[in-house]
Amino acid sequence: MKGFYVFLGVHSEKEKESSQVRVVKKKVLHPCYDPTDKVNDLMLVKLNKPVKQTTMVKWLRLGNTAKDPAAGTSCLVAGWGKTNNVARKMSDVLKSVNVTVIDRVKCNSPKYYNFRPIITRDMICAGSNGQNHADTCQGDSGGPLLCGGALVGVTSFGIGCGVIDKPGVYSFLSEKQLVWIKKTTNKSEI
Repeated sequence: MKGFYVFLGVHSEKEKESSQVRVVKKKVLHPCYDPTDKVNDLMLVKLNKPVKQTTMVKWLRLGNTAKDPAAGTSCLVAGWGKTNNVARKMSDVLKSVNVTVIDRVKCNSPKYYNFRPIITRDMICAGSNGQNHADTCQGDSGGPLLCGGALVGVTSFGIGCGVIDKPGVYSFLSEKQLVWIKKTTNKSEI
């Protein structure tokens, strides 16, 4: 199979045949994405045909404004990425875990990211509650950050996996980002 594909309704990588398969027709990277500073780490994909909602495939509608989750908020992340720092391959089954939102000032402190890169208002830090090792890992990028059942972020980057003072960082679906998403998806050429 050449190109990029999206498999919907999959729980296990080994059972893809029961899923809806769509070809990625077009990819649109955020025009202000900066790989060095890791800002605006968002990409939209246009599929070759519509997705059918089923018992295994659901979607969340994007709201008009996204609420910035407060520090201490418990959120859910999911993905098929690696399950720890030494794993050689990604998980066969979809995994999820609750992560705790961490204040941006704390996330920028010397013990955490030390401004390398700067954790901006368009990013959310979330990970360990100080006692567990909850996190996303390599292979989870682009996955959802759900807070209170709402999609508020997309998995972006981190240092290692499950490191208590190096939480995962998520692109926040702020009002500015939602405007870009709606404007881009409304264009006829996309």
